[in-house]
Amino acid sequence: MSVHTMIGGGPDSGKSVSLQTLIAGLNLDPATEGVYIDGKNGVELAAWEHVAHGGIRSDIDSATEGLEWAVKRMDERYAYLAASGLRKITRGMGYGLLAVIIDELAAFTLYPNKKKRDAFLVPLHDLGARGRAAAVRVIAATQKPGSDVVPTYIRDLFDTRWALRCTTREASDTVLGSGWAQRGVDASTIPIGAAGVGYLLAGASGPIRQKGFYLSDAQLSDLAAYAAKLRASTWR
Repeated sequence: MSVHTMIGGGPDSGKSVSLQTLIAGLNLDPATEGVYIDGKNGVELAAWEHVAHGGIRSDIDSATEGLEWAVKRMDERYAYLAASGLRKITRGMGYGLLAVIIDELAAFTLYPNKKKRDAFLVPLHDLGARGRAAAVRVIAATQKPGSDVVPTYIRDLFDTRWALRCTTREASDTVLGSGWAQRGVDASTIPIGAAGVGYLLAGASGPIRQKGFYLSDAQLSDLAAYAAKLRASTWR
């Protein structure tokens, strides 16, 4: 996985399943560590409890604490790079991928307390803006991909964007970027029932229509248990 990824789509579009597939792939590498933030009271990401730093974070205070912890880890990596005269973290340096996983971004970006909402957005933006060179990756998903949920200054930090079936043309453009719907790339035209089908924007060639893999709850549970077992033999 190269860069930050955002997944947006309406209810029953396959958003959570697509997110889980990415998480499963990342966790097959025992060097990967992560912060897991779940805006659905911990229900969606519960399988990954034993590989999540600090457990699954479902309230805005613990979510913000997790983001701030990730920023500190990122700063440690930048300190190492500065001391070593290097520009980015690569394999062989002793650092694994640091993943920040957020399911249902709206639970935090629309939080009614502005002070707490801003406290969440500041480290999120920092991780998105500076994370690449430090091997930090942000993966966020939301079923309400509107401009109020995903502010442009946050959306533009995600170089990989996957728009699953959206309820409106505007929501599709919020995920992919303004103007794509007018050019015929409109996730609101994806038919109901086509779960996991969406437009993936990952590079200069423009969005491509793609269907994600499906993993059942049983398969996810097995993969999560395997990921925890891998870390039990390598983490100290």
